[in-house]
Amino acid sequence: MNLGKREIAVAAALTAAALAAARGAAQPPVTLRPASAGPGSLTQPPLVASYTLRASLDADEHTVDGSGTLRWRNPASRPVDELCFHLYLNAFRNSASSWLRRGGREPLETLSPDGWGWIELASLEADGINLLGDLRYVSPDDGNPDDRTVARVPLARPVAPGETLDISLAWTSRLPRAVARTGYRGDYYLVGQWFPKLGVMQEDGDWSCHQFHRSSEFFADYGNYDVTLSVPQRFVVGATGRRVSEHGEDGVKTLRYVQDGVHDFAWTAWPDFVEGRRTFRHPELPEVEVRLLMAPETARFAGRYGNAVLAALRLLGEWYGPYPYSTLTVVDPPWGAGATGGMEYPTFITTGTRWLSPFPTQHPEGVTVHELGHQFFYGLLASDEVQESWLDEGVNSYATARVMDAFYGPETWSFRTWGIPWVFRGVTKEHPLDVQARYFQRPDVDPVTRTTWGYLDRTSLRYQTYSKTALTLGQLERLVGSPAMRRAMRDYTAEWRFRHPSTEDFVRSLSRSLGRDLTPYFAQTLGSAATLDYSVDQVSTRPRRGPVGVFGEGEERQITAAGEALPGWESEVVVRRLGGVRLPVVTELTFEGGERARVRWDGEERWVRFRVTGPRLLHAEVDPDRTLLLDVDRLNDSRRVEPDRRASRRWGQRLRFWIQNLFETLMLLA
Repeated sequence: MNLGKREIAVAAALTAAALAAARGAAQPPVTLRPASAGPGSLTQPPLVASYTLRASLDADEHTVDGSGTLRWRNPASRPVDELCFHLYLNAFRNSASSWLRRGGREPLETLSPDGWGWIELASLEADGINLLGDLRYVSPDDGNPDDRTVARVPLARPVAPGETLDISLAWTSRLPRAVARTGYRGDYYLVGQWFPKLGVMQEDGDWSCHQFHRSSEFFADYGNYDVTLSVPQRFVVGATGRRVSEHGEDGVKTLRYVQDGVHDFAWTAWPDFVEGRRTFRHPELPEVEVRLLMAPETARFAGRYGNAVLAALRLLGEWYGPYPYSTLTVVDPPWGAGATGGMEYPTFITTGTRWLSPFPTQHPEGVTVHELGHQFFYGLLASDEVQESWLDEGVNSYATARVMDAFYGPETWSFRTWGIPWVFRGVTKEHPLDVQARYFQRPDVDPVTRTTWGYLDRTSLRYQTYSKTALTLGQLERLVGSPAMRRAMRDYTAEWRFRHPSTEDFVRSLSRSLGRDLTPYFAQTLGSAATLDYSVDQVSTRPRRGPVGVFGEGEERQITAAGEALPGWESEVVVRRLGGVRLPVVTELTFEGGERARVRWDGEERWVRFRVTGPRLLHAEVDPDRTLLLDVDRLNDSRRVEPDRRASRRWGQRLRFWIQNLFETLMLLA
């Protein structure tokens, strides 16, 4: 019998024996073809932009005076006749900048008289020629004539492909009040994006040098950094790289830091840091000296931070390749400087502790693991955080969930320390679904692959870039299996280590490893704002009876008014695809006596009808294994033939349900 695409007969006569054979049957495994070899990985980063800098902090004026040399190698295939610099601190120069015009929830101190920040070049020379007179500010993204976060400088002569140019420069940076990953609060300083930083020259000879937008982060080339810092003697200093010297004179402390093969440099200074140290050791991974710089009020959490760092270095190193640097500095900002927390720079991360951290939640650990994960997704795979932020934040959110699940397990809320009755215990948040639940609040506003300044707002960017990407990759892992996904991600990180991977590179690499073209999958999930939603629309069952009507011909013609009772039941289930994303889905049918059967549907059409002959149908559920993490409505995933009246009397379960919803809301608002 031809039932067409949307109507499937599960069995002509589904017996109890056949159902028993199907009991617990899982979704058919994916058949993988051998992965073809990629272009291979780099063992050392290509050195394009290297900096030798000297800087001094004026703690009274909140300024940094800097000078030094930038050695740049032209990586393009054609001569280059101009340079393009990021001047990030000019985002806080006035309210006309693109960063501040976009609006948001940053502290109002940014707009106070002592809250503004800026960066001003004092000199810029190459080949002994002063270039500063020809500098012009440009706004390639939005055309804002008042934005001064990008500057172009014509060169006196073209730089040939592969040729190296030395540029000497001097500047003054005025740090803003703590805001957006940089700034000061009292005597505390987080000095990020503090020097004129060259953009990224593409192979075709065009600069990738975008304005500093409220939702964007950073993109730069690899190089070697040699930075000497001078600060008042009372300050404790932490920075990117390894400290190679320190000396003091006349109340000033001078420290030199060196780090090869990174694409940024940041530092911190504060007299009140409480310092701790841990050492990461692993039989197959490089040793790492970990330095913890904690605020006094949160120093009691140093052990939790340290354990999270060691766990992440081990798991991320085993899964995605070793962390290649010998040092890591972890900074916990003081109260009031939270805007500088939760940020990553090469070999240098900032975290943060919330007031709920004393409970057995995983907030300080989760933030620490996430920021450390950026040493891989951003640090070692230097994707463009401005145009393709999901390759950094989203892939790292997926990796964070894997580390947290592997090392800590589900996050559990408990009030035992308050003496509140045990009924409040055991409310858990699973990885990655529950911890990325904010995506479901606004699932259809923007595609993930938008530029950071192209999103509706920062909320949409966070929900899509972080949460939807993590769910999309988690969903792919459930579709292909964890071993295959681990291998594919390891292939990707090895192939693009010390490079600038793009969306196309990511999809191509995973497709090669998994032996299938994943372009349609990612086009639906990341390249579209369409949602995924499958619903059990109808379920019915009735006793089997023989046919009724007119049978035979002539004198043998008979009319049957009531069909003969037959063994078994006839059941029907209709499943609908309510969203735009089309993926295969499994429907599980549960029958009287506990027997189960599963049917797979490709999800291409808008609906499908399953017809079943066998025991009495009780219940139908789509995606029983929760493979489809992007399903925006779990409440329509199942339907019973008859309602279960016992559910209304389960007050304990209902109470726990509302408690869990309360904590979900608190976590989303935090």
